[in-house]
Amino acid sequence: MQLFSRLPVVCLLLAFFFSGCGPFYRTIITMEPVNTGDYSITSAEGSCSVEKAGVKITLVFENRKKLEEAAEFISWNPYLNEQKFFFTVFKFTVENTRQDKIFIDTGRTVLLDGLGGQSNALTLDYFKTLYPVTTMVQPKNYPRNEMLYDKTVIYTEDYYRYNRVEKTLFVNGELYPGVKREGYIVFDQVKQEAGSITVNLPGITLNTNGSAAGEKLDELKFKFLHKIEVKEAKGQ
Repeated sequence: MQLFSRLPVVCLLLAFFFSGCGPFYRTIITMEPVNTGDYSITSAEGSCSVEKAGVKITLVFENRKKLEEAAEFISWNPYLNEQKFFFTVFKFTVENTRQDKIFIDTGRTVLLDGLGGQSNALTLDYFKTLYPVTTMVQPKNYPRNEMLYDKTVIYTEDYYRYNRVEKTLFVNGELYPGVKREGYIVFDQVKQEAGSITVNLPGITLNTNGSAAGEKLDELKFKFLHKIEVKEAKGQ
């Protein structure tokens, strides 16, 4: 009799467990390009484009949908999780239509916000510290011979996160004539109240030998309007 008297309570607890602990929220961030007249914008893509001295450059803010494609699983994604963004990410595309090589160093890129703050683009070394390339080795002994064993290598989530950064971060260095390269430029997460955003790209050198020494391309400045909101996600 005591068992049956507790059934309604048990059912109530199970119902609460499977219904979840509350609504599921997701951060939505947008960066609308601002037309300053120094470059062309494509509102549908949210991109800023310019061509100077035979170098074609495009910068576009990567929204959640695009960043989610950086990894097969959300737990492997180095840039966001289901609820929030970890970083502010732009996709940077450069095409060299000149007759000589150019040199690109996105490590000198700076982001300025409307609060008087600035941040430098994050490097691969930074992500190597943030997401250590670690593996775990699990030995498997043979019952009849303890001297023989197999090694089972288990890759951690940090391993996959860093692997995705390696594959998506913009690769600095020389760019030959006719070559087009693209990749991410990543900054620390912009504050919610940042408002106006300016991305300064001073790291492009025009030269004939592919070195970092040569004629510097005029500093490029792209402006965006930063907006952020938190919405309740459906179907969670």
